[in-house]
Amino acid sequence: MRLGFVGVGAISSAVVDALMTGPKASDLEIVLSPRGADRSARLASLYPRTTVVAGNQAVLDNSDIVFMGVLPGQMNDVCAELNFRADHTVVSLIAGMPPTTVATIVAPATSVTQMIPLPVIALHAGPLVVSPGIPVILDLFEGCGDLVVIDDESEILILSCASAAMSSFFEFQNTVINWSTGHGLAPEIAHAYATSLFKGLATEAMHAPTSELPEMPRKHETPGGLNESVRNALMSAGMFGKLDEALEHIFVTRNRAKKND
Repeated sequence: MRLGFVGVGAISSAVVDALMTGPKASDLEIVLSPRGADRSARLASLYPRTTVVAGNQAVLDNSDIVFMGVLPGQMNDVCAELNFRADHTVVSLIAGMPPTTVATIVAPATSVTQMIPLPVIALHAGPLVVSPGIPVILDLFEGCGDLVVIDDESEILILSCASAAMSSFFEFQNTVINWSTGHGLAPEIAHAYATSLFKGLATEAMHAPTSELPEMPRKHETPGGLNESVRNALMSAGMFGKLDEALEHIFVTRNRAKKND
């Protein structure tokens, strides 16, 4: 299977890392554009069947599946100089540009999907949104993360906004780690404990039925206990309400901008 990447930024690089260390790696050949020269060179040095070609058209000429990883404002100009084939499958990694819009730009290619990977895909972890769920792409990424298939492209915006909680998670986690080290715990132990704690909780939540999620906070605390005390303090401070407000704000703002495009 021949894969090509036009634009090799952080996300494209993480996708290549995931694929070339994943279960389908032995079946893949990857060509990279010179856009993002340092990342392209790193990937080519790591993976023997990954090469850097002279330009973007050379990527298309040597690929069956084309990943577009350029900035949204660059997409039209980049594609204006490219000749896509009708048999190309195009995977857009571009945030804020739905697959129906991409399809008009990459014609005559008609097999088009949008993918929203997170950097952690390089570790074969985290959600991997695909819309629509083209079978060859779903098969390609099996084992590289948790596939989330969306048929209605309007729902992509919701998940895109939900992902805005990532940096806040690390701030929450770092607060726990820093509090622990502030009381004398070795940084390495505080790091190992906190990250394992949150990984375990996330794993438990992933295996729980959706209907049980509202009760999970109470199932992890006892009346008058430590967990209840911390959660009540955060709720009284309005922490979770503020999170809801922040997510709603970016959703409304991005939805308004999308309608004005």
